[in-house]
Amino acid sequence: MHYRTFLPPKGLQSLVRFGWTLDSLTEGPAPHRLLAESCPNIVVIQHGSFTEADGSRAADIHLAGALSRATGNTGHGPFKLFGIYLWPWAVRVFFGLEPVETQDRFISLEECVSPEEQSRLINASDPHGAMDVAAAWLFRIRKEVERDPLPETLVRRMIEAHGSGQLDPYITNSGLARRQFERRFKACTGFSPALFQRILRFQYTYRLIERGVARNLTEVALEAGYFDQSHFIRDFKRFSGLDPKAYFRKVPEKVDNFVRLA
Repeated sequence: MHYRTFLPPKGLQSLVRFGWTLDSLTEGPAPHRLLAESCPNIVVIQHGSFTEADGSRAADIHLAGALSRATGNTGHGPFKLFGIYLWPWAVRVFFGLEPVETQDRFISLEECVSPEEQSRLINASDPHGAMDVAAAWLFRIRKEVERDPLPETLVRRMIEAHGSGQLDPYITNSGLARRQFERRFKACTGFSPALFQRILRFQYTYRLIERGVARNLTEVALEAGYFDQSHFIRDFKRFSGLDPKAYFRKVPEKVDNFVRLA
């Protein structure tokens, strides 16, 4: 599989983290696993098709909500995907949906896209052309909704810190009572602050292992801020569906949170 990312269009940086493409030359059906994900994605299937875990066919243009746990699908390839990685609050701005409504769901967006836009997105010859079409579409459907800058700022800081550290300093610096902080954070992301932080920390651990930063899993757990290896293994099993050793032994290809199973 080949994966690449590129910068978001001007004027959408507060809603779009980046664009991406993913290509696979694997013929026929191949099982894949989506790992836990902190933020939603807009996904355009430009070639090939996908079957979700429940057996339904994925819409050619759909919203992949943030994932609180691992899930599976089957790619029918070769396939080519174009995607837009969103900030959590963008689903409210673009689609009028609360982040918690989209969590662990795959939602067709074909009713939100005109036939001409859909054709241009699917048939775009390069990712920058697809992004130009997507940006025009997103500007067109963008809604004037009230946003909460406090949790948005905290989300960015948590992502920059890879989910490390304790929650208490974030709460203290927010000037809010704990329950108010948790309520506003969940409204912004769909996750409780603690679960959001755990997913970020998990994402950091498998990137550390893939990059060869640490020599063993104990070092990975410590580098990612886990108190002990048992907590690391517990979270890794929940968010990937495999224990760490099995994950890196059985998975032949890994692209961010998208993996092809053996």
